[in-house]
Amino acid sequence: MAEPQLVVVALGGNAILRRGDDGSITRQFTRADDVMRHVARLAEDGRHVILTHGNGPIVGNIVLRNEAARSSIPPMPLYIADADSEGGLGLLLQMSLHNRLREAGLKRSVVTVITQCIVDRADPAFSNPTKPIGPYWTPVHAAELARTEGWVFAENADGSRRRVVASPRPLRIVEAHSIGRIAAAGDIVIAAGGGGVPVLEDEDGMLTGVDAVIDKDWASALLACETDALALIILMEAEQVFLGWGTAAARPLDRLTVAEADRLLSSGELERGSIGPKVAACAEFARETGRDAIICGCGVLEDALAGRAGTRIVP
Repeated sequence: MAEPQLVVVALGGNAILRRGDDGSITRQFTRADDVMRHVARLAEDGRHVILTHGNGPIVGNIVLRNEAARSSIPPMPLYIADADSEGGLGLLLQMSLHNRLREAGLKRSVVTVITQCIVDRADPAFSNPTKPIGPYWTPVHAAELARTEGWVFAENADGSRRRVVASPRPLRIVEAHSIGRIAAAGDIVIAAGGGGVPVLEDEDGMLTGVDAVIDKDWASALLACETDALALIILMEAEQVFLGWGTAAARPLDRLTVAEADRLLSSGELERGSIGPKVAACAEFARETGRDAIICGCGVLEDALAGRAGTRIVP
């Protein structure tokens, strides 16, 4: 009997909370249920699954709550907010997927692992923070926070300010071996939520949290490499990658080699802030493992695995 195939499936933060949603837990559960039905089908097919997810809107809400209570409760560091969102969203997805598995008659456990990702303090991202998080501030309030907290702000088109933080590349996932063992035993693992918690490691192996936000696509690709996954699958709203997205000349891409992906990324033909990181992370996985990566919409997940939908990035 063949060994079950292990796949890493990465959800975007907007899979749970979208623009226009009221942000309630009820609404987030409804969104999660829709997505988890597709993930449950992978388990029905006998696959082993590691699930990662973004936390974009949610970690911003945590930071906003943090700031609103600043006068009465000591504010938490950003890396603790990262862990907060990873645990909360992990529970939501874990409960939803548990129920979808039961509906399918499957008795597979779902486990959430708070995941630490080692980053390099010398990463250029720390000297050039670009990842926006949290609320919008007036210039006066932002200047005060910059003075008292050392935060860095970027100016928006309307003159408001928003905090920007570093988004360093993850180098190694502390819990990767444990995550792989759990998945190999047949349980579904939810890990590296929001890119995981960024930590620094000293020469003695001691870990320290650092305020940053890791891109979940890069964390997912690294986790897929470190757990020897057969495939990396990144889910998004669109069903596949397009060149010229949103224009009359938009063209779908069914298949890209790593070399083709690198060329499109270096030429700027793929948007840097949206699809670009997904393609780059998939290309890195394919380059490192010699295996395929897939970018697709949640509704065509099964077809994409069978080669009938989505965009496949190959070595």
